[in-house]
Parts: sequence; C-alpha cells; structure tokens
Amino acid sequence: MNNKLRGGVFGVLIACITFFSVTAHALSVIRDTEVESVLTSYARKIFKAAGLNPNNAQIVLVNDHSINAFVAGGQTIFVHTGLITQSQSVDDIIFVLSHETGHIVGGHIVRGIGAYGQARTTALISTILGGLVAVAGRPDAGMAVMMGGSTSAAGMFTAYRQTEESSADRTAVDIMQKTHYSMRGFENTMKLIQAQERISSSDDFSYLRTHPLTRERVNALERFTKNAPAVRDDIRYDLIRAKLIGFLYEPTQTRSLYQNDTSMAGDYARAIAMYRAHQFEQAQQMIDNLIRQKNDYPYFYELKGQFYLETGNLNNAIDNYQKAINLMPNAPLMRLSMAQALLERRQAGDAVRAIPHLKAVLAKENDTPLAWQLLATAYDLTGKQVEIPYAMAEYYRTIGDLKSAKRMAKKALNTLPKNTPAYQHAQDIMALPEEKGSYY
Repeated sequence: MNNKLRGGVFGVLIACITFFSVTAHALSVIRDTEVESVLTSYARKIFKAAGLNPNNAQIVLVNDHSINAFVAGGQTIFVHTGLITQSQSVDDIIFVLSHETGHIVGGHIVRGIGAYGQARTTALISTILGGLVAVAGRPDAGMAVMMGGSTSAAGMFTAYRQTEESSADRTAVDIMQKTHYSMRGFENTMKLIQAQERISSSDDFSYLRTHPLTRERVNALERFTKNAPAVRDDIRYDLIRAKLIGFLYEPTQTRSLYQNDTSMAGDYARAIAMYRAHQFEQAQQMIDNLIRQKNDYPYFYELKGQFYLETGNLNNAIDNYQKAINLMPNAPLMRLSMAQALLERRQAGDAVRAIPHLKAVLAKENDTPLAWQLLATAYDLTGKQVEIPYAMAEYYRTIGDLKSAKRMAKKALNTLPKNTPAYQHAQDIMALPEEKGSYY
C-alpha cells in the first residue's frame, strides 16, 4: 500500500483505536471485506450455538503477528492476524472464537472489571497500611507490607483470570461439539501457543500470567481431544489465510510457503506476492486464472481492481470494482474503493456516480474518515458547495479534530436547509464535549 491511502481489498482503512482493559493499548486495525465476512460467518454460527443473537457478532482484525484474540466489552471479538496466518486449519480458528465467545457468555469482562477493582483495593489498603508503619518508624516493615499487598493483589487478579480462561475453554468445547468442528483445532492452537511461550519472556508475554499453563489446559481437555475427528477443509479459510500472508509477509517468504501449493489459495497468495514485488503482469495473469476458476467470487475482482487502481489504470479498476459490487452490493469498502477510482479518473459524470457509493458507505459505516473526505471532494466537483462544510465537519469529527469539526459545522449551519438530517447532525457536532469524537 502506498502513501496515498488508495482503496483496495486489503488495508482500505488502517486506523489506530484504543481500548481499555487493565492497561490501555493502542491497536492497529486492518479493514478487509473478505476476511471480516468470513470470520463473521464463523462467529455467527458460534454465537447461535452459544445461545447468543448471531446478528450481534462482530469481528475486528488487529494487525499483530502474535497468536491471540480477545474481547474487550460488548460482543466484539478482536482477532490478531498472527492467529490466522500461523494457524493450520479452520478448526483452530473456530476453537479460539468459541473460547472468546465463552468469555461473552460468562460475562467475564464486566466481572473482570470488578475483580480488578477488588485487587486494586487490596493493593491500596496495603499501601496505606505500609505507609502508616513506615511513619511509625519502621520503613523496612512498611515496605514489606506494601510489597506483600501488591503481590497479593496481583495473585488475586491472576487467579481470577485463570479461572475465567478455564471456564471459557469448557464453553468452547460445548460449542465445538454443537457445531461439529474438531477439537484437533484446540491441540493445534496449544502447540502454537507453546511455541510462542518459548520465545517470549514472562515480562513480555502477559498471556502466561492470565491463562492456565498450556499443558494444564491440554490435560484438562484431553478426554475431548483423544479421539477427535480430523480437521475439516474450508476454502474460505484457506483464501483469507493466503491473502493475509500475501499482504503481510515479505514476497519471498510467501512464495516459499506456497511454492508447492497448486490450490486456489496458493495462486491467491502468489498473485499478491507478485504484485507486491512489482511483477504486475504476472500478478494480473494469476488473478485472471483465479477468476476463470471461480467467476462468481467478488473478492478476485476486487483484488484485480486494486491492482489496476494502484498502478493508475483507472478504467480497468472501475470495471473490476463494478463487477465486485454487482456480486456483493452491500460491501461498503468495495464501494469506497469504487468512489475513489471514479474521483481519481474525473471523467464527465464520475463525481456524480461517486456520490451514491459514498452515501452507501456512510449509511453503514458513518465513522469512515476517507468516505467523508471523498464526499466533500465529490460535492466540490459537482458544484454542491453548500454541502462541503458539513462533510468536512464529519471528516474532522471522525479523526478526532473537534476544533476543526465545530468550525466547519458552524459554517454548515449557515448554508444547509434547516430541519434536514445534515443540519441536525451539524448541530450535534456543535454540542459535542471536547473529549468525545463521535455521537452516533
């Protein structure tokens, strides 16, 4: 991906978000329609088996090479790319998603916050008592009390978390049985985690402190894995794994991994690797071969559209994005790429064509900065100057620049017709407190 933030099947948007658990972490989030769609389809099946509403399942893809997934409140599962690229089968992914669903079913996030609060209280009381002992003339004893309290608090929280993890494992087993996936996926995942444990120090690998040791988890579930059936084949899993490897690994590494793989997934990974190695003609030929094998798969056309867009062949980019959209009309990121290609080409009527695509994106994903920015451009090119301030106000809102957002919203209120949704949203932006950047 280049510095112009072009649209494409992978990395259409890369943004940093912040979530809060025991400590705050900034996450690099990758957007990709194909990967999100496949993982969400798995999550919905799992949610149904767990007695949850399948429509509430949401997946966020985190650009991180480690083998991990987590929930941070609500019913959203965050999945590290490393979990997918280093997995061996779809059953591996299903177990991990089932385990995280176990945390949701058990209400572990809310209860975990309470446990953390209790642990913090224990540490605070010990610190106060230690301070009083020190003031009384025993600084050595005071330090011992404070250190003991901290250790006790850490142990309390760790023990609580390990109990949660064991509970989530048990829920995952039940889900795997209901959905008929193999517990071999659990075994495969534990082997990956064991390998990760060996190369990670205890200070850097927080998994060790909050999960039961891998061998204990394997022993606890041995009766379910002993005679488990073989893992299943799933072309959707194979394709998303190949795509992530193609885009995240060095091209030479991708070609090495897939050198003897003559499957569709192997061609997919090699096509992306060739493109990233600037072997554009060979990459296009391989994508065309994939389309001949499966001409109703929208993501092949989307990838071909990206290749053309990023190499400046806008006519072919638009043609392929249109084919992808015809097959998958409700994919916002495809429409975002289509709009970007139209606005870059700037032929007569292109800006007019781009506007409905951008509005369709924002109807589903209102906090997409690039869509608001492109919409402002489209309004400018079509002579709709009165609409530009509102679009820019929303753009600034989505990137967290509230000062600029309110400045543009104020302009919008002077130009927009009253009692329209845009006018009302501009008023909402004006009313936003400074520390918040979204109101939808």
